Amino acid sequence: MKRYYAMTGIFLLMITTQVSAQEIPYIYKGVRPMGMGGAFVALSDDANALFYNPAGLADIKTTRTSVFSLEIETDSQARDMYLDAVDTDFDDDEDTASFLRKYIGDYGHASISIFPNYVRPNFAFGIIGSAKTGLQARDLQYPKLIVDVIEDAGVCAGYAHAFLDDTLLVGAGAKYLFRRSISEEYSVADITTEGFEDRLEDDFEEGSGALLDLGVIYKVREFKSGERTGTVQVGISANNLVGNGLGDAVDLDTHVDVGAAVKIGPANIAFDYVDISSNLIDDQDTGRHIHLGVEYAATEALRLRTGLYQGYMTLGIGFETKSIQLDVLTYAEEISAYSGQQEDRRYLLRMGFGF
Repeated sequence: MKRYYAMTGIFLLMITTQVSAQEIPYIYKGVRPMGMGGAFVALSDDANALFYNPAGLADIKTTRTSVFSLEIETDSQARDMYLDAVDTDFDDDEDTASFLRKYIGDYGHASISIFPNYVRPNFAFGIIGSAKTGLQARDLQYPKLIVDVIEDAGVCAGYAHAFLDDTLLVGAGAKYLFRRSISEEYSVADITTEGFEDRLEDDFEEGSGALLDLGVIYKVREFKSGERTGTVQVGISANNLVGNGLGDAVDLDTHVDVGAAVKIGPANIAFDYVDISSNLIDDQDTGRHIHLGVEYAATEALRLRTGLYQGYMTLGIGFETKSIQLDVLTYAEEISAYSGQQEDRRYLLRMGFGF
């Protein structure tokens, strides 16, 4: 029975519930922005504006309600870890140590998110629930398991207005977030000890807070390319300005992001430089600050996306009608100190229904 609980406490947590010490903290990334390499500050023309730049809400043209939106994400190591864990006797010190030694230096990530929302011109409201888990094994001689988990639940809303003949968009967004988190290291003896599942639960820290974001998008100019009219626009967003101290749980630091975008016909091209004050990212590692992306509407319902996120390629395909949303995405997170040092390739599936 203890073997079952220990596995449940560590590994099943990964498919029902961020985070390396070097992974950039976040609440929600969004499938569409991440397909574009995370470059969205100067676009933000859908519900994702609540997490990237609330000013973009003034550029929304239609009303839409998403009553169900589920995202499931994993990397290849999380799957391998879980399958091996099923055959591991976590009552036995030697078996447990052997399992951890097999994954020394590897990183296993899994997450699940829901984001039902309502969007109309100038306004958006959403409910966010997410659980993100990262596991790492270290120390070949005396194996230990690092467990990082963040669970979030909250509500978010934003409003934006257009000025100067709709060329200047100004917006604000607010969130109230409840957070539970754990970041602990456990030895083989800890894992095999009776009651480990209770210790895991006791080690979770809790907190909550109200967060404020402010953003601006300026449409620099319009231009003609053949028969198509295009727009060049720039944006800036200041995030987590208040309330970023979430009690005993992991905090969310204030950061300012800037971006530029070109919208022309069926294509969007975007560039972001995130965290210009280096509150989240080492200012000597420029690669982690830069996000680039392209989105192309192949048909009215089909969207193709690609980009560069922290120096790694992203690819996404989205199919969306009034009632159905289906997306697949792959991107890579840098989980070490510098871009290109340790890539964690991830795969995400989103399924949604709305009207």
